[in-house]
Amino acid sequence: MTQIYFELILRNGEKMKRIYIIMLLISILTLTVIASASTFKIASAQGYPGPYYSVENAADNSSIVNMGPSPSIGQNFTVAIRLYNVTTSNVPAGIAGVEVHLTWNNTLIEPLNYTNFCGLTGGVLMGPTILYGIQPGFYDSAGNPVATAPYTNATHYVVAAASSSGGWWGDGALVAEITFKVDLQPQPFGTCPLAIDDADLSDALAAEVAYSLVNATYTITTTSITPETVSFQGVTYPVSIASDSVITAPANMGFQNYTNGSASLTFNVTSPDGFANVTIPNDFMYSNPTDNWTILVDNAAPQSYMVTYDSSNAYVWFNWSGAGNHVIQLLSTNVVPEFAATSLMLFLIATTLIAIAAATVLKRRKLYR
Repeated sequence: MTQIYFELILRNGEKMKRIYIIMLLISILTLTVIASASTFKIASAQGYPGPYYSVENAADNSSIVNMGPSPSIGQNFTVAIRLYNVTTSNVPAGIAGVEVHLTWNNTLIEPLNYTNFCGLTGGVLMGPTILYGIQPGFYDSAGNPVATAPYTNATHYVVAAASSSGGWWGDGALVAEITFKVDLQPQPFGTCPLAIDDADLSDALAAEVAYSLVNATYTITTTSITPETVSFQGVTYPVSIASDSVITAPANMGFQNYTNGSASLTFNVTSPDGFANVTIPNDFMYSNPTDNWTILVDNAAPQSYMVTYDSSNAYVWFNWSGAGNHVIQLLSTNVVPEFAATSLMLFLIATTLIAIAAATVLKRRKLYR
């Protein structure tokens, strides 16, 4: 019969209590059964040589949870914690103890409920007998349980569990699923890690098992409109930028009028990933054919783009990826034409002659009255 002991350690006086699962005695009979019943091997997943915990969007198993830019306060999403790549090669005795501490920013989101899968079908550990060093549930930043809803003060989901039924092997088994509600949708976006900040993994011989972590990121965006103006030939043209990113633009949006008749606008964006929809008056910058615009993100083509029109404006939509500050440049094939120097000279001469003629007529009228 497996004997399981739990040692409670308080680290740094303020951190959450951590339970180390220590299994000291495993009977020879249990080991024999495990060895004979578990001769299969599971291929290493995602390039990790050993076991790894993964925090995932339960909807698509990705490492990103995106909400917005439409109104999202009050909407829900679910995060899964899984254990991957436990094989008879990298953990010969099998896994018998798991511990995870999942954390989030409780200003942006709050947990609604959880499902603990330890020892269940599709979950980690060999059932049916599961012992808990830390009961699965929500905890505040001081390590105190937050036992009843609403769980607005909760900053962690924690579980520390061990099996007395022998070792477990598997790939992608659930530790838990947690459902969150969106509480805040800041301008223009908010982001936080959905991260395991403390963990442990033990085999059926009470030995610590090395593991890796693959954490997730939660991002929520909001569309905001940044109004800009561009002055050219004494006329001020309104240009607006709808985006889920922070927009900064140089004076006059860095407007450039090129000798070939084309023109460009420039501005900067800052967000992990994002989009922009730029409204430009048709009587200012335009392209022939109408879809012949050039959009550059850091001097390269965007992920995708689309240009649409109505009777007044062009709407240039595009998106990008990658954290950091990105430089955006929009180029049209045409800009409202300037008066050429010779045309301007002829215009001034004609205006002067008309003025002289008018003055002469008036003078003659006065002389012959």
